[in-house]
Amino acid sequence: MSDKDEIIELTDKDGNKVKFKIIDAFEKDNEEYAILLPEDSEDEVIIFKVLYSDDDEAEYIEITDDKLADKIFDEFLKRIDEE
Repeated sequence: MSDKDEIIELTDKDGNKVKFKIIDAFEKDNEEYAILLPEDSEDEVIIFKVLYSDDDEAEYIEITDDKLADKIFDEFLKRIDEE
């Protein structure tokens, strides 16, 4: 999993490169998730599920299921409160 505050570059569905700051990354229910902040945003994070290929290359898949996104965001908030 990537380090907090690291900058990564992902390609969106239109083929555009978008830079993100990794706000947090953690495991929940045996899945890995990352909370990313788009470079051009100050307050809108995006939640991604992180999958790894056989060669340990990370693939970030945006969570579009609102219920799952809420569950992961709640875990993120809990983690912030514990810091």
